[in-house]
This record gives sequence, C-alpha cells and structure tokens, in this order.
Amino acid sequence: MKRYTIISLAAAAVVLVGCVVTSVSPFYTQTDLVYEPGLAGNWMQAKGGSEVWRFEQSDAKAYRFTRIEARKASVMEAHVFKLEGQLFLDIYSLEQNVQAIPAHYLLKVTQVSPTLQMSQLDNEWLLGLLDKDPKAARHHIVVGERSDDRRVVLTGDTEELQQFVTKYLKTDEAWNDCFEFKREPQGAAIGRIARD
Repeated sequence: MKRYTIISLAAAAVVLVGCVVTSVSPFYTQTDLVYEPGLAGNWMQAKGGSEVWRFEQSDAKAYRFTRIEARKASVMEAHVFKLEGQLFLDIYSLEQNVQAIPAHYLLKVTQVSPTLQMSQLDNEWLLGLLDKDPKAARHHIVVGERSDDRRVVLTGDTEELQQFVTKYLKTDEAWNDCFEFKREPQGAAIGRIARD
C-alpha cells in the first residue's frame, strides 16, 4: 500500500474519536443490514461537550451521518447491521481524497433508547493481541509522530473482519468504555453552528 494512501486513511480516522481502529473493508454485507428507526435525529454528548452526531436516513438501509463540532461539520455514511444479534454501526467518511482507501470505523451499539450508547474496538487491547499473535487478524500499524503512537488498520476482507469481531464480541477488554449520547431537540445543532 502506498504511503500517501496510508496517511490519508489515518487522517480520515481522526475525524471520529481519538486513536481508533479502522478497516479497509466494510464490516457488513448487504444481507447483514437492518433498519433502525430510533437512530434518526440529532444526538449530543450526554456528559457535557458540544459535539452533536446527526443521523438522517439516506435510503432504506443507510444513513447520512454528520458529526457537528463548534465550527465544523464532517459528513459520513453509516450502515446499521447485526452480527449474532448484536447491533453495530459501520461509518466511513464521504470527504476523502480519491486516492485514499475509505476507512471504515466500527461502533458496537448497546442501546438506542432512551440514550444512544456505543463502544469501539479498543486500540490498545488490539495492539497487545497483535504483538502477541500477529496472525490474529490481517492488519497494518500506522505510527504517529511518536513511536509509541500506534493505531491498527485491519486489512482483511469483510468475512475475516466479521469472524474477528464475533470471536471477541463478548470479550469485555476488547471494547472500550461505553460512550453515550442523548437526543437533542431538532434544529438545535443548526442554531449552534449559525451562532459560532
């Protein structure tokens, strides 16, 4: 994989939350997709912060996902799917360089109502697993400015990704602490951007 592609892929991941695990392939197949009516709307961080996540249905089984910060909005696409009865979101950015491979970001959804609760694959746990067993999952390690700043990009196909996710679905340490969003009244995020 060419260096500029890896750099672009790493940059796309930073659009979401901190040091995140991403993949080059989607985590879902078309048959895994489900419709989740409770997801649509604006969600704000439950414990302070001004970030808003907006989900708008774009077709039967896809959502336009907009991450709204104080003076910036990032547009992505989200697909809701189930593996072994567990609800997930696969998110990837629509604002990418044409030479970059889309970075897919996985969220495990533990609750949609009354609050939206999700967790992500824990990068530190995954780095530890791959340090012990590099063949646990096909991957590439992206190294930041500091040598100890490392992030995993999973490079397996969708079938491999699903096998990996379901294998560690019930492994608590594989998933970071849950983060939570509460529903925001419609239009409030737009007003916030206009004021800033």
